[in-house]
Amino acid sequence: MSTFRTGLLLATLFLSACSMPIFKDLQNSKIETTPAQNTVNTEQEAAPSKTPAGETATVETSVITETSNNNAAKANITKSNADLVEQLNAQKKLANANLTELKNRTGNAPDLPKIVANDKMSEKELNTGIQLLRSYVSKTNTALAMLNSRVSDREKVAMNGDLIRIFLTEATITHDKATFKAQPLVGQWVRGESRVIRLKDNILFENPKSEDLHITFSETYQLVVNGQVISTVNPKREKNNASFNVITSDNHGTIVGKLDYRMVDK
Repeated sequence: MSTFRTGLLLATLFLSACSMPIFKDLQNSKIETTPAQNTVNTEQEAAPSKTPAGETATVETSVITETSNNNAAKANITKSNADLVEQLNAQKKLANANLTELKNRTGNAPDLPKIVANDKMSEKELNTGIQLLRSYVSKTNTALAMLNSRVSDREKVAMNGDLIRIFLTEATITHDKATFKAQPLVGQWVRGESRVIRLKDNILFENPKSEDLHITFSETYQLVVNGQVISTVNPKREKNNASFNVITSDNHGTIVGKLDYRMVDK
């Protein structure tokens, strides 16, 4: 019996000794698991910190894109205004040409719209100016077409004072530091007609020394040379003469001369 108790005691001690390491391993396993979980939690907590940086980058990109778009828009507006200024100047050139021709041939012409073209004008102002000039050009084109029709009728059935014969007796041209005398010329004009004649220093051969001369017999009986009135014609007086000193068409030279004229009965 004593032996049985002793054996039972030894068996109990043996079992206790075997169970101790297992319990310790379980504790170690729990201890090691906790830091791992902490590491995962730390990474998950740190991850959201990337979002603000991403949002900042997106905002900066948006600002750059918006600035680029604004610069492109400003460049387009500037180019658009430059095109409009060019159109305005082109219409103004046409309007001035019509004004000069109509005034020379009829003695009067409607006033030009008062427009000063510059890069500081707004798009609306530029468009308004273009439309005003286009209306003026259209109006004066109509007046010139009607004048041409009257001149054509006078060529067919001329009344007293409708025809004049002009004889250019003298003309000295000074241009580009060169001077030459033109050959005499003669021609016939209808009242309201404007023509260009070519002055040359030798009528038989082509020569670089030449110059255009604009002569107009206006409806108001005025003789106009290169835009300058040189004489008022009396339709009842048969003969007369006039001298002139005018600038060339390019404003870089002068033409000094004399012409005789007389009314033609038909």
